[in-house]
Amino acid sequence: MRTGLAGKVVIVTGATANIGRATALAFAEEAARVVVVGRDAEAGARVVEAARERGAAEALWRAADVTSEDEVDGLVADVIGRFGRVDVLVNNVGGNAAVTPFVSSAPEQWREDLDINLMSTLRCTHRVLPHMLGQGGGRIVNIGSMAALIGDPYMAVYSAAKGAVHSFTRVLALEIGKSGVTVNAIAPYGTVPEDLAGETSSGSRFHPRTGLFTRPGASRSEERAAFRRTTALDRGTARPQEIGAAAVYLASDQAAFVTGQILQIDGGVALT
Repeated sequence: MRTGLAGKVVIVTGATANIGRATALAFAEEAARVVVVGRDAEAGARVVEAARERGAAEALWRAADVTSEDEVDGLVADVIGRFGRVDVLVNNVGGNAAVTPFVSSAPEQWREDLDINLMSTLRCTHRVLPHMLGQGGGRIVNIGSMAALIGDPYMAVYSAAKGAVHSFTRVLALEIGKSGVTVNAIAPYGTVPEDLAGETSSGSRFHPRTGLFTRPGASRSEERAAFRRTTALDRGTARPQEIGAAAVYLASDQAAFVTGQILQIDGGVALT
């Protein structure tokens, strides 16, 4: 498939681990100019090196906390200053403040879940969008979640935040449909790195020592079991590169007539 992504400037947030890492490398394989965004500089350097090995026209590490408006402003200003444009924005940053029943959750956890999953998407899109509109086109790909569609017990606010990402995707696609900018989302289910040590960063929920889902005693077993669902296929989780491939498609020339869609990559979990 000819994607037309060679030389395009692609920003991937949360690109140091799991889905973000795989997405950055997928664009690298299309010879794009990839901006790897995250907070863990050591993990970021590994992704940049891998992106160059995969054929990226350029690969740039840019440290930024996308929960900070000032840091998002600085990130986009630096990318525009260096490349003069942004062709693709992948709003991948996401995570969980806690896995707990809503009744015992705390407002600070709600705010953290909303900030990292929803507000980061709004901030980055709001800052990049004027440039895309000015250049007459672009692609925005938001990483949502099947949790937004079927709900994950003990992750009520996370599920709600991802639902808002899906709604935002549809409405923005409608608002700017005549501009040449498409807006789509991907709803993955249960995407787990195959190499926890090599494909995670210090802030990843799958980091083998510090991750919310993997560190010893991170979550009570009965709570973790509650949001494990049965897929229609012979494996229970997605692979990060499968999400990256979907992002490449939605950003490609081949998807120019696709907008406002939520692409489910769920192994048929919604069917079971």
